[in-house]
Order: sequence, then C-alpha cells, then structure tokens
Amino acid sequence: MKPPDSSSAARNSDRIIHVDQPRRDRVADNDSDLDWRRLRAIEALWDVETVAVLSSLGIRKQWRCLEVGAGAGSIARWLGYRCPEGHVIATEVDLRFLDGPMVRNFDAIFHDVVDGDEFPEGAFDLIHARAVLAHLPDRQEVINRAAKWLAPGGWLVVEDPSLFPIDSSSHSLFRRCMEAYAEMMSRCLGTDLQWSRTLPTALADAGLHVSGIRVSAVPVGDGGPGDEFWHACWKQIGPDIISAGLLMPGELEEALDQFGSPEFMDLSWALISAWAFKP
Repeated sequence: MKPPDSSSAARNSDRIIHVDQPRRDRVADNDSDLDWRRLRAIEALWDVETVAVLSSLGIRKQWRCLEVGAGAGSIARWLGYRCPEGHVIATEVDLRFLDGPMVRNFDAIFHDVVDGDEFPEGAFDLIHARAVLAHLPDRQEVINRAAKWLAPGGWLVVEDPSLFPIDSSSHSLFRRCMEAYAEMMSRCLGTDLQWSRTLPTALADAGLHVSGIRVSAVPVGDGGPGDEFWHACWKQIGPDIISAGLLMPGELEEALDQFGSPEFMDLSWALISAWAFKP
C-alpha cells in the first residue's frame, strides 16, 4: 500500500477537521514514505496486542472514545466499528496518514495533547494513547488532563515503548545503535524510553485505579515488521545520530545489514501497556 499524499485525507473525508495549531518539532526530515513505513510497521507490530488489551475492557457499542496520537488510524477505526452507537475522536499533530475508509461515528482532529484545547470533563468512556507519552516531557500532566476527560468508570489505556530488552543484548553493535537512537530522541524531544516501566504509578498518581499491565517485546532479524520499523526509523534519524557523534559513519548500515544474517536475531524494545479506570 502506498502512502497517501499530503492532501488525500482532506479530499477523502469530511470527517477530518483541521485546526490551526503549530506542529510539535520533529526529529527527522519530513519524509512521507519513511513516516508511512514506520507507522504501518507499528500497526503490524502492536495492533494485535492493543486490540487484546482494549477488548478485555468490555467495550460497549455506545462508548465515546478518544484516540490520542492516532498515527495512521487503525485503532481509531477499529474502535469506530466496535462502538457503532458511540463516537470516536482521533487526534494527531500530523493528519497526513489518517486516510482510508472512515465510519460515520469517527472524527479526526488536529490537536496537540500538551498545548491544545481541553476536552470537557467526563466526555469519554475510553481514552487510548500508544507510542505518544514517552516522547512528551510533560507526560504526567497529559495523564492528569486525560483523567479529567474520563467519565466515572471510564478507562485510560497507555502503551509506550521501553528500551529494557536492549540492556542484556549480546550484539554489541546493535545495542549501541539502539542506545544512540534513544539518546538522540531524548535530546531532540525529551523522549524517555525507560519511563513506561512506571506507567502504573503514573496512572495511580492521576487518581485512577490501576487494573493491569502487559508487555510485548519486538523481535528483529526475523524479517518481520520490527526489521521494517528500524530500517525506516534509522534511515530517518541516522544522519542526526552521526552528526551528533553518537555513532561512527557506517555503523547504522552495518547494524541493519545484520538483520539479514542467519546468525542474528534479537529483541529491540518492548511495548508496555497499562490500563486504569476512573472511580
């Protein structure tokens, strides 16, 4: 599937609402093809896990749902079909990829969860954010805001990557490349790839009742979506990593070449999911 062009979402649906707000700074060049590959790889890697977590909550057809940082929209659309008598709002700071089939109870809006307008208190029965909060320095404040937007009995589900599988990797070059990526993201965005280990505490600090936690590691070297994700991601951010002196020229390419070797298979990062409800 080819990536949509920059205007296709606006052409294909009147359910996408554009709000004039400045975009949050990006780490890498605005390359549509690489962004699309990265987002589609994330869906291939984690949609099954996300759907399993959300399904366990006993979703009802009339629920009002908020998908924060919807990416290419797979989970937001899934929620739309699961909640045909409810409503789904998908937010993004980059609407280029919220394309494809829409359902009548689905709206996509340009919204910055840190600096954007508040949603009404008690407006949602479910709020979900995946691979978003770890990249925001003020992540606890975002959780606190989201807790206010929940109706009593409503669920907040947060899923974010963690770098901990890298700590014990026996592949030194791969480990250094992953650590360089984490450092570059931290310098540019304030990303913390260790924070998700504290998700239950962060949810409890917002006054929510924590109900569960789940972990899924991402393999690489098996020819799957993990390989695709890191090819796209390192190609985008690689020049910045080299310019910052975090790796020597050619090291990222050498690490990526290992993915095709029968002697190489490892774990990259893990997705940590935690969910809590509002008493």
